[in-house]
Amino acid sequence: MFLYKVISEKNWQESQNAKILLLDPMDKEFIHLAMESQLDRIISKFWGEGPKYIVLKLDVNLLQGNLVLEANPGGTHQYYHLYDGSIPLKSVLELVWV
Repeated sequence: MFLYKVISEKNWQESQNAKILLLDPMDKEFIHLAMESQLDRIISKFWGEGPKYIVLKLDVNLLQGNLVLEANPGGTHQYYHLYDGSIPLKSVLELVWV
């Protein structure tokens, strides 16, 4: 199984000297992840007008933490959230620059 993470180009570049992916403050409580079928919706909602971004394809077996499929508060769509964990750079299988 694979999940995806959309990050800024800046975060990707800053992560290259670390062993884990450095993330934005919006991922402080938990790390937001997506299934491939959810990417278009997430990109248009959060990244359409923003800075350049990168879509990372992740091997879930290499993620560290507690992976939970749940709806956001007040929402009905379910997304994967990674609690108390991190995304090791070695879990990134592919990346697409947009």
